[in-house]
Amino acid sequence: MKLVSYYIIILLFFCEIESSFAQSDTLLHVPEIEIQSFKIREESVGSSKILWEKETIDAYPSLSLGEFLQRNSQVYLKTFGGNGLATLSIRGSSASQNLVLWNGLPIQSSMLGLLDLSLIPTHFSNKVSLLMGGNTASWGSGAVGGLIALENSANFTESIHVNYSSSLGSFGNLHQKMGLQLGNQKVQSHTQFSYLAADNDFKYKPLPSLPSKIQTNAAFKQLAFMQSFYANLTSKHQLNLHVWGQTSYKEIPALLTQRISLAQQDDESLRSMLHWQFTNAKQIISAKAAYFIENQNFIDPIAAINAQNNFATFLGEFSYQRKLKKQQFIDLTSSSQFTKASSNSYKNEQSLLRTALLFSYNLTIKKLHLQTSVREEWADESFLTPTPYLGISYIFNKTFKLRTKVSRDYRLPTLNDRFWAPGGNPDLKAEQGWSEELGFDVCFEKNKHFLTLSSTAYNRNMKDWIIWKPSNASSFWEASNVAKVWSRGIETSLSYELNIKKWKFNTNAGFTFNRSSYQIQLQLPAINKGDQLFYTPKFQGNFHLLLAYNKVSLNYQHLWVSESFGANDAIPAYHVANMLANYQFQQAKIRGSLFLAINNIYNASYQVVERRPMAGTNYQIGMQIHYIKQKK
Repeated sequence: MKLVSYYIIILLFFCEIESSFAQSDTLLHVPEIEIQSFKIREESVGSSKILWEKETIDAYPSLSLGEFLQRNSQVYLKTFGGNGLATLSIRGSSASQNLVLWNGLPIQSSMLGLLDLSLIPTHFSNKVSLLMGGNTASWGSGAVGGLIALENSANFTESIHVNYSSSLGSFGNLHQKMGLQLGNQKVQSHTQFSYLAADNDFKYKPLPSLPSKIQTNAAFKQLAFMQSFYANLTSKHQLNLHVWGQTSYKEIPALLTQRISLAQQDDESLRSMLHWQFTNAKQIISAKAAYFIENQNFIDPIAAINAQNNFATFLGEFSYQRKLKKQQFIDLTSSSQFTKASSNSYKNEQSLLRTALLFSYNLTIKKLHLQTSVREEWADESFLTPTPYLGISYIFNKTFKLRTKVSRDYRLPTLNDRFWAPGGNPDLKAEQGWSEELGFDVCFEKNKHFLTLSSTAYNRNMKDWIIWKPSNASSFWEASNVAKVWSRGIETSLSYELNIKKWKFNTNAGFTFNRSSYQIQLQLPAINKGDQLFYTPKFQGNFHLLLAYNKVSLNYQHLWVSESFGANDAIPAYHVANMLANYQFQQAKIRGSLFLAINNIYNASYQVVERRPMAGTNYQIGMQIHYIKQKK
């Protein structure tokens, strides 16, 4: 493929640098640097947030980002199954109304406005966080339903860390991952490789009355790597470089209403980022520059389609954060994004330039924490309406916290929305609206018992919602600002943990009610006022149970999703349960684990997307090994 040559050159360069690290047994004796980031934007006062550290991420070594979020949170994953497209719906949002950040910069497709989460390896990140609710003021277009943040960081105390994981599973599933960390207190190099392949040739029944069939044309292969360099230039200056490349090949299986499919899709991406940061006791100055390249080729010989889509994006960000007196912080950030895209469905090559200015202020007065932000963005040669945010949290005591926020949010139309031929509309307006939420967190700990309860009620009203609908004058579909959507609901989770000597017991349950309805009536497609959005279940529940003794653990997870509606058919409610058994071992400097995963243990027959069957009971067995050498 086109990017393979780039991969080889970069790999040779990295191997040369890392061999120079390995040849040295002497550490430079410099004081350990502690970067004290105020993290004003990341804090998002008043929001509901979940953070997963590396230990939790490594417990699911072969899951894609979409699968990981579905199993560990209350978001709704719209997946085509197997290697199919996977996107999120958070609080009734569309797939393009959720933002994915990589080290603080968005990696959404400028053409589609969304990211296929089935292509994102979770284990490449040191931290993964999920922020619920609108936060456009801080992060820009698309952060309407929520955002996912992927972070890479270095541990300047480890000198050598080698890790390897491998797993085999049903339907030809194979996953291999290797990582290498080398360095000292001044410089660190982190290298990661991943290979994933699957046939996805599972059995399914088109209808209960029909005999079983085997899914064909569903194979998947992916090769990915990530290289990061971290350098403490001085006690106050840090420089980071990240390069992330991957190539994926997937076959697109037939719908239940199709006899055969020969469609296939190739995805290639190369993302690079350079980050410099200056830190002292009162201020942080940060500058980021990134360059992303993505190529996609979709081929369907039966439909005579050969679609090639390519785009390149340059992103720049400069941030100044300062600590004022009496627990006050300010953040002034300027960001720019320039994209050039080409497609055989565009009449000409298209470009997009956006620039924005953000001001944020944080204040802490004893138990009260307040954050306010405002964003002004220039896009499509005009200024958008200023976007404000206000978040407040109040800690009554050690066990009870109350939080609330209100924000104005928007999503700009994508390049496909504007320039796809036929159907694109260059005059589309941004989707926009207001969102509010109110929630509380209760934490109680006594005699090795730990109990947490969180609940959030939210409301969001969006207008100028972009829908692709049949044209009144022609036979093709076109993009239009025709919908108003009202989303409201409640999220609740309860967790309990008990630790007694070598025993650990943990259980948590979550329930979500979401009512997202159209507020106007449409004839094409046929939508009545008050109808629930497509692929948006009203109810969702999940239950986790973990039982561990010494080095052995057993994890059970159960997901229930209520009925939803596709463009043509109703999608029945379904239950899915998964189980994970794990054994940990350690010998000298080597530690690792053996695991057995059983997915869909009750062999449920269900669909998430209409006419796309999901796999029945399947298995996966694997191992992880870590070698860590700590130099004195």
